[in-house]
Amino acid sequence: MKKLLLIIAGLLILATPVFFLYVLNNGNPIMNKWITHEVKKHLDGTDYDESDFQEHSYSIPKMDINHDFYHTHYYVIFKDEPNIIYYYGKKKWFGDVVQFCEKEDASTYEFVTGNTEHSEEVCVSMLDNR
Repeated sequence: MKKLLLIIAGLLILATPVFFLYVLNNGNPIMNKWITHEVKKHLDGTDYDESDFQEHSYSIPKMDINHDFYHTHYYVIFKDEPNIIYYYGKKKWFGDVVQFCEKEDASTYEFVTGNTEHSEEVCVSMLDNR
């Protein structure tokens, strides 16, 4: 019995740094799944279908962002506007999903803040409150 407990304790000690490094590099898998679900629900409410998207997934920005939002973002590239990457975020403490005002030009990787074809009326800057 003692041997089994020692083996389990050893495995936990070895697994902890591996899990910690995974979360640092890939984000919390539970949070990623939750943000994906919430943003898809938001996009369904705005009359977008899966066929409207060229690519979409969660992303974890490498920069410091607005502290009112969870760090996991969701990006969408629309088929009819393949050069613009739209970012969505979920406000902390059970807030709404909002499109960020900063969109990314896929060819230059620079932020575009003007109105584009799929811009929503209400947007929040991801660069505020850092």
